[in-house]
Amino acid sequence: MKKNLRLLLPAILSATLAQAQVTITNQSFPNAGDTLLTAVDNLPAGNYVTDSGPAQSWDFTTLQSPFPRRTLLLPAMQGPGSYAFPSASYHAGLANNLTAYYRVSNSKVELLGFFGIDPLGLGLEAPYRYDPPVVQQRAPLNYLDMNESQSNLSLPFSADDLPAGVLDNLPITPDSLRIRLNIQRSDVVDAWGTLTIPGGIYDVLREKRTEVRETRLDAKISIFGWQDITDIAIQALGLPQLGALTTVSYYYFSNEAVEPIALVVANEDESQVLRVEYKANNITTNLQSADALKPGVWAFPNPAIVNVRFEFTNLPAGRYKLKIHNILGVEEWRKSYYINGSHTEKVDISALRKGTYLYSLVDEQGKTITTRRLIVVRP
Repeated sequence: MKKNLRLLLPAILSATLAQAQVTITNQSFPNAGDTLLTAVDNLPAGNYVTDSGPAQSWDFTTLQSPFPRRTLLLPAMQGPGSYAFPSASYHAGLANNLTAYYRVSNSKVELLGFFGIDPLGLGLEAPYRYDPPVVQQRAPLNYLDMNESQSNLSLPFSADDLPAGVLDNLPITPDSLRIRLNIQRSDVVDAWGTLTIPGGIYDVLREKRTEVRETRLDAKISIFGWQDITDIAIQALGLPQLGALTTVSYYYFSNEAVEPIALVVANEDESQVLRVEYKANNITTNLQSADALKPGVWAFPNPAIVNVRFEFTNLPAGRYKLKIHNILGVEEWRKSYYINGSHTEKVDISALRKGTYLYSLVDEQGKTITTRRLIVVRP
């Protein structure tokens, strides 16, 4: 009898694991009319890149964010530049006045492209489309599923369409320019288990995505045709987006939500986690629309004890001063930063006494962009 039981145990265990696995269905696909509620930790402190395998248990409860972000998914025809995406199902407004267009079918969600400022930020407003579209999510999705994909983007335009002065540092005078983007992606569902984030516990599948993104810039000069000027443009125009970039992302999908429960983005060798985006639960205050964040800075946690994070949002490229004053107006701390867009900085405030302070962000012209309250407490 004991021998038979020993023989049955592996089969019982195997059956139990099989029953516990999650299959992600198209019921988790977002659609027009949905609202995505997410939070972003740009300085994640913890082990968010873990080994693959079944029956995992992930604890992401240490994640912090100054505010949840709301993204509305609206019918495609209502979006700017919708004429360029006739097959789109919905659009979503992103930061920096960029609009993304998506198509939903029974088996996948695809990113068709964008309308807004060009991928290099040269100042050209135009639609640009991926060919083929970039797959955002597949269904059904099961443990150990693997997929390889690639996509291209080509955006030619006249040099005269750019704002004055953008190309002044180029050693050539092109008639036209062309941005080329190639994406090579390898996806594998490498783990399943239970994920705990602030405010919720979910059964998830984890999909690991390794993406190589190569961005090039071509110039057309008179009779010479298109010439690759990527290396010249990097030096002359200071465009860090050009060249090759490899990232590794972990998507935690669940049938309980239309947004990923968590998204962990790491560098190529996974030695550094760049950010963690996660589903925002227990929404009460400070809800921000992703497409309506004004330039500014937020402190969190607030009240703070020893360390506080300052999250700078949607700032034009330039140098800024962050200052902390006491309630009498006396400056207690300051630091300068160069910021382009968004950035998060961790600051040690252990030297400040318990009490209420004001922190301000000042631009290069000395204009105060925002002033908010910071409360310092001591245990």
